[in-house]
Amino acid sequence: MAVATVVVQQFTGVTPDKDTVTTPRMSTMDDDAPGSANPLPIPGAGITFSYWMTLHLTITAINDATLLNNHKFYMDGACGWLLGTSGDLFIAQKSTTDKGVPVASYDQATGTPGTTGDDMNDTTDGHTYYKTGSANYSAPVAADGFNSGAPCTIDTGDHTIAEGFKGVVLQAEVDTDATRGAQGAETLTFQYDEV
Repeated sequence: MAVATVVVQQFTGVTPDKDTVTTPRMSTMDDDAPGSANPLPIPGAGITFSYWMTLHLTITAINDATLLNNHKFYMDGACGWLLGTSGDLFIAQKSTTDKGVPVASYDQATGTPGTTGDDMNDTTDGHTYYKTGSANYSAPVAADGFNSGAPCTIDTGDHTIAEGFKGVVLQAEVDTDATRGAQGAETLTFQYDEV
């Protein structure tokens, strides 16, 4: 029997564009492959935000599987990025069981390229599905608070065709006392059950 084929896709642009990624990179632009362009500058005051990143676990072929469900997300431990006192890698949340954003509720990341992204939690410019004042609102939390023993539930629904699960929305925040230079790679785990 052939298991389902599943990839992680980063959504960008208005439409959106859905590109398979294996090493997504935070930046101050809406692009799935920014390379070293538009890194996150250390602010003189306040916080610099990355453009929020939308990642969807996507079934590209169901093959002999009956269904996939129980999608969860976690990191490999404490985030090693030195982003300053109030800096961290944050994940958007809802007060409901499923924390993920439905494919149809995708919202393009915005901001000023090369300078800062808009805060995904901002009441005006934030992510429409997650921002302050949205239905079932819950504040973003540090992504490294989720691990293999206590993962974040993204999507409990049953998926029986080639389609995307609800997605993960992440945003890095950089404080004035962050350490300058490239940060090390972090492992993001997308887990699911297959029947």
